[in-house]
Amino acid sequence: MNWLAFLYVFLWSHVKFLVAATIAIATYPKLTVDEIFVASALGAISCFNIFYFISYKFYFKRGDKKNSKKKKKSKNFKKRNRILIKMKQSKIGFILVCTLAPLFLSIPIGTVVVVKFFGHKKITYLYVSVLLVIMSFLLAYLNDSIFQLFE
Repeated sequence: MNWLAFLYVFLWSHVKFLVAATIAIATYPKLTVDEIFVASALGAISCFNIFYFISYKFYFKRGDKKNSKKKKKSKNFKKRNRILIKMKQSKIGFILVCTLAPLFLSIPIGTVVVVKFFGHKKITYLYVSVLLVIMSFLLAYLNDSIFQLFE
């Protein structure tokens, strides 16, 4: 096992999870698919945990002293705000945001978006954690099968 390559995949999954397996197979062809899966899953979960708890504390655990002194502004409901509210209130919106935000955005930005919209739900943490492991598995094995087609 090449520990430098393992660390490389681990850190790439922090930055851009969607392409970490592709870059790992392209740059280190001696890595097995299982090693790529484990490295990318551990990287994604560790980055998700760090940013989940930091952003959760930022959005939901702030002191009430700051909030009590401020006056609430009335919201200006534009079309974009209405779409966001409908998405936030629907069940499919929860699934889409929790699935697509960490994948297509980076893990840190996607995690902050998920916590901002759905951090109050207790199932959010478990759902995104399991989803990241499943997607890491799928990305590792699909990339390996695609690269085998071109050999």
